[in-house]
Amino acid sequence: MADGAGNCVSWIHSLSNAFGSGYIAEGTGVLFNNRAGRGFSLTPGHPNEIAPGKRTMHTLNCYLATKDGLPDHRRTPGGDFQPQCGLQILTNLIDYGMDPQAAVEAPRWWSFPGTDPATVNRAMELRVEAEMPDATVRGLEAMGHPVARRRPGVYDGKVQLIIRDPQRAVLMGASDPRGDGAAVGM
Repeated sequence: MADGAGNCVSWIHSLSNAFGSGYIAEGTGVLFNNRAGRGFSLTPGHPNEIAPGKRTMHTLNCYLATKDGLPDHRRTPGGDFQPQCGLQILTNLIDYGMDPQAAVEAPRWWSFPGTDPATVNRAMELRVEAEMPDATVRGLEAMGHPVARRRPGVYDGKVQLIIRDPQRAVLMGASDPRGDGAAVGM
């Protein structure tokens, strides 16, 4: 979120599982997340072994990038995909000069599994969206990457992005068609 005065904030709302903890605060409709302790392990010596005063691993990762000391890019997708997606969005914007909406809509990849305790022991693969060009997939496979193309319509992150254009004194928004939301100016 950003305003015309240059104030901005980047945040994440995460329930973790589809319905979080399944607990709704009575009389409020507020659904509690189950993120807080989900990554802990009971295995002795594990980096996330449960212990007093210890915080669990988590994937909450929103960022605000700056340019010339001023806020420039903000976005938030989901899970272990967050830092990988952030890198791809910034690369699309900075290195490839894409406009915000094109940068958000471009096909994405991510390494799997990540840090989720439910999948961490699965075999590594490079997951790509169904829209990833065939030539790109063949190139990745030729480099030795096991590639898994996702089914159409299956996505692991949704991006909402705001870019500040100081030369035109405008904010440009982009909303990921992979999820709900809209870029709205007020």
